[in-house]
Amino acid sequence: MTLEVLFAKAGQVRTFLAMVLLGAGMALLVRLSGLLHRRSHHAGMATDLLSALLLTLLMGQILLRSGDGLRLYALLGLLIGGALCTAGVLPLLGLIARLLPRPKNGSP
Repeated sequence: MTLEVLFAKAGQVRTFLAMVLLGAGMALLVRLSGLLHRRSHHAGMATDLLSALLLTLLMGQILLRSGDGLRLYALLGLLIGGALCTAGVLPLLGLIARLLPRPKNGSP
């Protein structure tokens, strides 16, 4: 295995992991946007627009830095990150929030 191939694979792993983190972050933003839509339609729309812009900019930056362009492993990383966050982290956070004691109305 030549050094060129080794460094190319290291770049692919770095891109994949960055896209996994981006997918998880976007899943959190989508959940936040859903909560804001319930409170205020305008705040939810603003969050939707900002999260779409943020996804586009960050994904573009990650893909431009990798130099490979849009590859299947990058899209797979984005999908896996979103799925792991939606199926694993968010339900766990909801369970923890339900288990925590709620403050009474008079306390700060």
